[in-house]
Amino acid sequence: MANSLLTGISGLRGHQKMLEVVGNNLANLNTTSFKASRVLFSDLMYEVQRGASSSSSGLMASVNAVQIGTGSRLSQVAKDFQQGNLEASGKPLDLAIDGSGFFVTKSGNNMYFTRAGAFSLDQQGFLSDPATGNLVQRFGTLGEPDGINPSFQTSGDPRVYIPVGASIAGKPTQQITLSGNLSSLAIGPVSQRISTAASFQEGGSPASLTTKLTSLDGYSGNYLVGDKIEINGQKKDGTSPDVIELTIDPATTTLGDLIATLNTAFPGSTVQLDANGTIVATDNTPGPSMLNIILRDKLGNSGSNEFDSHKFIKRDIGKVGDKVLRTTELFDSSGAPHSISLEFTKQADGAWNMNASIAADDGTMLDGEVNGLTFLDDGTFAQVAGIGIGDAKIEVKFAGQSSSQSMDLTFGEPGTITGLGQLGSASAVEVSQDGFAPGELSDVNIDADGKVFGLGSNGLQIAMGQLAIASFRNNDGLVSTGGNYFQASLASGDPEVGTALTGSRGALRSGQLEGSNVDLALEFTRLIIAQRGFSANARTITVTDRVLEELTNIIR
Repeated sequence: MANSLLTGISGLRGHQKMLEVVGNNLANLNTTSFKASRVLFSDLMYEVQRGASSSSSGLMASVNAVQIGTGSRLSQVAKDFQQGNLEASGKPLDLAIDGSGFFVTKSGNNMYFTRAGAFSLDQQGFLSDPATGNLVQRFGTLGEPDGINPSFQTSGDPRVYIPVGASIAGKPTQQITLSGNLSSLAIGPVSQRISTAASFQEGGSPASLTTKLTSLDGYSGNYLVGDKIEINGQKKDGTSPDVIELTIDPATTTLGDLIATLNTAFPGSTVQLDANGTIVATDNTPGPSMLNIILRDKLGNSGSNEFDSHKFIKRDIGKVGDKVLRTTELFDSSGAPHSISLEFTKQADGAWNMNASIAADDGTMLDGEVNGLTFLDDGTFAQVAGIGIGDAKIEVKFAGQSSSQSMDLTFGEPGTITGLGQLGSASAVEVSQDGFAPGELSDVNIDADGKVFGLGSNGLQIAMGQLAIASFRNNDGLVSTGGNYFQASLASGDPEVGTALTGSRGALRSGQLEGSNVDLALEFTRLIIAQRGFSANARTITVTDRVLEELTNIIR
């Protein structure tokens, strides 16, 4: 009879614990990242009234055991690690894990894990939990000194140091990277070319250099010894021709004599007779030109105006190669900015030359040339052919600096268009460089993979580290320590620490916090179930008490 009392008591104890767990869930309905718990019961040992027996072949069947239970017990209080709703807070240091994983924090020598990412900076600038003082841990070497970029983390120290307001020293430009496109449709330099509008004929066929002037078709036969052809016009530079007359001997003067005289009169150009009998004059060097030739019979000649009808017209207008101009800002050793212009010019051989220039009051360009920038037929970058002055470096002495500054130019990987290419579209060149002006750390940004970046007032983005995220093989084995924290146990296994978005770890959401995953309707239902269970077990004790009372009344 006493067993029924003890059985009822075990039920009371168990349902009391269930009420406590449900009450705790409801109390933490609005606790950041809280994980609700549930109670699981199991039965206790059994009192065997009769053992089981096997059957006897053909004589008796098997007999089942008779067992009477002795109550129930609390077997598990299991946490539900399903993710709660993410709620926007607007604070960049508020973090939520979208997926599995735990933030790693440290207090003294003890490691604690949490999903509540309501972090802030302490008075020394370290990322921490202001509710407990636990210091948030980072993973890897991101943000540690690399000899190139500004850094604030200390090698071997896993804390995250974000000294907002700290000064950032300027950095001189050492590398200039060019990308984009130099159009394959661009035209290289052109030499001015002029020619007679009509060809010279002899007997209906193109004349040759040995053709006498008096043998040309259309000659009227009136030239006498001493008659002259006037040579007028302009040389490439706009000056008058060096020879202004050709004296004619009707018996010997040829078209070749005229062309030889024109070559003497215009030394910067080459005058030839082409296969069609047309006189063609071409500048020896490309570029803008004022080249023009005018031939006429001198006033007073005995002959007719034979050459007045052979006017020179422009066939190709002299010009330099097509240009692409870009201006960029570079930084000297003090971090002061300087504006430099980069001019790309298409060459006659299809290559490009680049020339860098700087305003006189801003500095002196000591080496601003990059020559022989070539591309393959498919538009991919080939090489920079220039050496010495003309290689892929420029050197400038900035105003206010005692020494010159050399900078390397990068055009991309040969055989690729990772940098600069030459395609059949419009030219569009982008210039970037690795220097920056002085500033101060003004803000912080955290990416989905946990990388922390400091934002400088000079526009610089500085890597400050990457947050450590832990995962466990058995989250249910974690031990709750209060304050939204857990510690590892033998049941949970050792933490597997890495970064967000790796392994099974979720993504970080900056400016958001994870809410409690308590289901209010479910908890109210469990509350009713716990109450009914408690009442039912209390009824067992009450009935047993009355039965015992009746038993004691038998002897009265």
